[in-house]
Amino acid sequence: MNPSGDEGEDETLQKSDQELLFPELLNFASRAQALISELLLLSGRIPPEFRGGRYDPVLFDLRYFDSPDDFEATIEGNGELEVLEDQLRESCSVFMQRFFLLANGIVTYHQELLKCLNDLLGGASLMEIVLSNEKGRQLLAESLALFGCLLLLLEHRMGGSLREKLLVAHVRYVRCFNAPNIEPMCLLCRVHPSPLGPLHQTHSPPWSSSIVFIQKPEDLLLRFPFPKQVVESVIICLRDCDLYNLVCHYPDPEHRTVALASQAGWLYVLLFYSPEFLHNGFVMREIIDRFFKDSWVVPFFMYFTVDLSTSWDAYKGAKASISSCLSSLFVRDLCQLHYSKVKDLTFEICSLLSDGILTRDYVLNNSQSLLSLVRNCNISLRWLLLHRSSSDKKLRDIVTSAGTAHQIDEESIVFFFLRTSQLEFEVKQLYVELLDGNGTMWQESKHSASECVQELSKYYSGPQALSWKIKEESLEDWLRNLSMEICSVDYTKIGNASRKLYHMMFTLKEIEQFHEIKENLQTKQFLSRIQKHLQHMLEALNLHHDALLTFSVVTDAVYAWGFVRSFGKKLWKKIEQDSSVVLNLPSFFLKFQSMLDAPLLRISQNCSPDLSSVSAYYSSEYLTHICAVLEIIPVMLFRILDDVASTFQALQPFHLLNRIEKDRLQDFMQLDQQFHLTKAFGQISTFSQGILVASQTLHGLINLDVKNWLESKVREELLKRFDNRLKSFFLSSSVGFEDLEMNVQKMATYILSEFHLMEYFQGLIHIQWTHIWEEEFTAFLQDSAQKERDDYVQVNDFSSAQTFLGHLLHRILKLTNPSQSMYIEPMSGWFDAAGHELLGLRFFDLLESCVGPVGMASLDSLLAFIIMNKLEHALKVLKSLLDARCLEDLQMLDVALGPASSLPLLGWSSYKQMAKFVDMSWEPWVESLACIGQLQLLRCLIALKLKSAGKLPRYVLDTHLSTLTSRMKKVPLDFSPVVIGLGTFLRQFNPTYMVQYVQYMCQYIKIAAEAAFGGIDETAKRPIEPMPEVLKSAFWLLHFCKHMGIPEELAHSCLPPLVSVLQA
Repeated sequence: MNPSGDEGEDETLQKSDQELLFPELLNFASRAQALISELLLLSGRIPPEFRGGRYDPVLFDLRYFDSPDDFEATIEGNGELEVLEDQLRESCSVFMQRFFLLANGIVTYHQELLKCLNDLLGGASLMEIVLSNEKGRQLLAESLALFGCLLLLLEHRMGGSLREKLLVAHVRYVRCFNAPNIEPMCLLCRVHPSPLGPLHQTHSPPWSSSIVFIQKPEDLLLRFPFPKQVVESVIICLRDCDLYNLVCHYPDPEHRTVALASQAGWLYVLLFYSPEFLHNGFVMREIIDRFFKDSWVVPFFMYFTVDLSTSWDAYKGAKASISSCLSSLFVRDLCQLHYSKVKDLTFEICSLLSDGILTRDYVLNNSQSLLSLVRNCNISLRWLLLHRSSSDKKLRDIVTSAGTAHQIDEESIVFFFLRTSQLEFEVKQLYVELLDGNGTMWQESKHSASECVQELSKYYSGPQALSWKIKEESLEDWLRNLSMEICSVDYTKIGNASRKLYHMMFTLKEIEQFHEIKENLQTKQFLSRIQKHLQHMLEALNLHHDALLTFSVVTDAVYAWGFVRSFGKKLWKKIEQDSSVVLNLPSFFLKFQSMLDAPLLRISQNCSPDLSSVSAYYSSEYLTHICAVLEIIPVMLFRILDDVASTFQALQPFHLLNRIEKDRLQDFMQLDQQFHLTKAFGQISTFSQGILVASQTLHGLINLDVKNWLESKVREELLKRFDNRLKSFFLSSSVGFEDLEMNVQKMATYILSEFHLMEYFQGLIHIQWTHIWEEEFTAFLQDSAQKERDDYVQVNDFSSAQTFLGHLLHRILKLTNPSQSMYIEPMSGWFDAAGHELLGLRFFDLLESCVGPVGMASLDSLLAFIIMNKLEHALKVLKSLLDARCLEDLQMLDVALGPASSLPLLGWSSYKQMAKFVDMSWEPWVESLACIGQLQLLRCLIALKLKSAGKLPRYVLDTHLSTLTSRMKKVPLDFSPVVIGLGTFLRQFNPTYMVQYVQYMCQYIKIAAEAAFGGIDETAKRPIEPMPEVLKSAFWLLHFCKHMGIPEELAHSCLPPLVSVLQA
């Protein structure tokens, strides 16, 4: 047999096996990431029905499956429990279904992965093929470890009791008792018992990251075991190899634990599948020396961490090995190391971030030192953040007390984190710019170096040499060859090119030492220029994308995502002290960019349809935390706004003076106030710059337009301010017109000053503040009107109004009450009996300047709504009055009066029956009409804002006119509102009703006139005096026709003699 042929067949077999196995393992890693994201999403949206105790009577654990009929019997026939059952089903059915699908997905994942692993063990050398391949090792380790992470996080985020209730509730409601995987799902959801006792008590750190602590995790993981041979092979592989090739990014051996942190997390999880390793002191000593010798708080999945000092308490070998690294002296030495680094590194970073130091040339010349600085900063940050959150109180106290001794607290660490992120952002930005122009820089330096060599060569040639210069043919040839060699250097062959460039530079330095060269300054200058260009070529050659990869690895801060919320509080405090911190926020957010990338790596490689949903979840989490930090910007802007407003009020209006005394000039300069305003506007400009930088930096990273987001927050804050400020203008119901007018004047002044401040802000921040202010004020007024409409439907009153608009309307209605005031049409206002104005055009002009046209329109719409309700009420009252007897009397009256165009045969006596209707029971209906008329008059003034042509110093209420509206009412009603109210009521029916009313009123006036002037012999005692009745009735009718828009010809045709008399 041909050996070489056998090797070729083996290689072909391995390649085909890889093509078959690796996509399958990639699919498992991708699915595991998708399941974890779904778990995190659901655990963050647990319905409150499952958290409180209200629904416990209808939520059962797994014991339900033992005797379901007994449990169902407790609900059937119990009305309260059936209502709870229906509410739970309606509100939580979607969530329960998603949890059921998650549980089924976890169980299915285990079943299929278990089958795949068994196939690996059954195939010839398949396991060796996978473990010998870098990608195969990674995918196999991730497929196993991510499932373990999934089980641990499920227990951590959704406890067993909750899982049981969710599973049982869904099965009950959907009736899927025979689902294919129901038994393993019950195993997955079963409560994981936790031993009790002081040994297992933990103490939550004050600003904890997401520390996970689960008792006996091996019992939880071994519910879904994997082949022992596979697990042990992967553990040995993780223990001995560099799974992700990250050690090259951390050349210092002291940084080895950080370099291997990713696979250390997988190793932590997989050890619980083989707990015998945890009890083997020798093996654990080796593992701890390699992975955990200086770290006991470690991330095992993204930002979820474990504290090995407590997590391994139940495992003798692991506990003994880790305890040797947790002595107080050793921990203090680590604290001393990292806290001292924080001080030194902070000083160095602040020096570099000074203006003008970080340039492209500086980064080009110091790229390695900058990378080392960034690496050291991140390692110290990582150690301090993780270990200050240790769940072991003794160890945590040692770490925090060491920080106190070095005067480094949480705020100092946040500041260090912020400065580090800013340095990383600027260095990376400059490095990317250098990489983009690297090819051009190489060619330019190469061309310049070649030209310099050629010029120097010509200098030593015969024709170009000076008269006193000796021809140097050997040097000329060497320079010519050097020029050709420079042109031949290949940029793509980095190693060969570097050696050539170093050799050229070394040779040129040797040539500089020649006696002839030393004496020739011009030649030395040429050689110096050539060396400079060669140095630039070498620097361009040293610029490569591997440095960016190293930069991304060492700056990864996904482990710190659990601290972002506490970071936000510290940043708020820092921004309140120094607004320039806002400029560093974009770089702070970018430091967590791997939060978006890391979970999607395998999913995108697998081209999985889960990519969009997983990406949406992590993006939403990222966006939520970013917005939580950015919330300080609108808060600070409005705080400055209030500060500026108070400063403006303190400024003396010297611009209104025609002359200023020289001695008082210093006082009018108001330097303190001017400095205060300048400082405030400087802060606003800083915030504006921060918004611009954030918009540019985050563009394309997440779906957040910072400018639009800020606008939305400004709108929310404006609505709150409008509500709070305008409520402060509420008055008690006993105040008079002067107090109301004064309060509206103050309110108008406040609103105008706010609008002017918005104009100032608009010039400093690139947001349409005035436009937003107008829109939100409009929305506030409209929303207030809608709230009052909704409340009015319930209470039919504004005495307990909750909004500014409702309170204002309540005061207006009280001042214009028809029983306490009278509307004077020429004055377009309401007056009391003594002739004092209660409300008029001046008030509505002032109100319009306060709330604007939209506010007046909102008030008008509210009045229209009230009128509609009052009309419905008036109709109901009228229907209640018109009983069978009343309708019979009205029919008799209709027969007695005859047609409206003629006079009744019985004359004045025909109206005797009408007096029977006017009793106390009709007063509510008349009051409803008066109220409708009052509201209509208010609407007229709001719509037209009539200007009074003159002033009436005194006008006394005409009590004779008021008797027509309510003959028996002790407190008279105003005349005009009742007229208008009656007309409005009649307009809701067929137009002929209005005409008939006018005609019958004309008939009544004719009969009264004939009775008054003796046209009809009426000897019977009259219940009503005809003469005053003629005047009042005629005035009523003319007023009615005028307000209702009835043609005067109709009244004139009915009453020509009387009308002429009245006009005269």
